[in-house]
Amino acid sequence: MFNFVHHVRILVHDRDAMVEYIEKNFGMKPDRLQVYEDRGMSNAIYKVGPTNFEVTEPLDPSSAMGRYLAQQGPGVYHLAWGVDDVQQVAQDLAAKGNKLSGKDGVSRSADGYLTATILPESSLGLPFQLAEG
Repeated sequence: MFNFVHHVRILVHDRDAMVEYIEKNFGMKPDRLQVYEDRGMSNAIYKVGPTNFEVTEPLDPSSAMGRYLAQQGPGVYHLAWGVDDVQQVAQDLAAKGNKLSGKDGVSRSADGYLTATILPESSLGLPFQLAEG
């Protein structure tokens, strides 16, 4: 079912400081910097093979990402697996008893691709996300 690691999102307190750290220590510059005011996040996106490595600073401490960062500290927020036909995958997962976020278990990412996110109470606490691609 999993084709590849689509993206890894890590949460940080300061996106720009992490961008500087990554450039200084690993010689990498982000492919793009983005601020999504409507989603309450600031991203630095790095392309590593077929995988996006996303450094995300939550802009709203009361958002789900903001609360997670406050409770867990910086680190992996979720890993998204690339799958074919994410809508069918979401239907199949729901039929197996998984609870998913979004309308009919599918959401559109800030970059426009479709995702299915399994709520942690259905996945033994692991942050599973599936992304079309």
